[in-house]
Amino acid sequence: IASTRYGDALDGKTISLCVRRAEYYDPVTGNIDASKAGICSNFLCDAAPGTKVAVAGPVGKTMNLPSDTDTDVIMVATGTGIAPFRSFLHRLFVEETVVRHMFGGRAWLVLGV
Repeated sequence: IASTRYGDALDGKTISLCVRRAEYYDPVTGNIDASKAGICSNFLCDAAPGTKVAVAGPVGKTMNLPSDTDTDVIMVATGTGIAPFRSFLHRLFVEETVVRHMFGGRAWLVLGV
């Protein structure tokens, strides 16, 4: 999940996802091995825009700023591991939160795929 609990629209009813279709190739033939297809990633990638999907997950998990809120934050992600950092940046710079007004450092996000 790549959005905060409020969603990108800040309505609490939407979420953003970072998904990569999981496909595995047979090392002998070089063809996609359908028996090892990612069930969730393929479902999400094949869903039409606007498809309603029930989502549940960890509640109350948050990323915390350093105690010195002027400290720079450096985040390093690989692939879809960027999702929680995207939501953290949304919280820091878009949502009207206490965290947004407290943070005085710079935020760096490095995608190292």
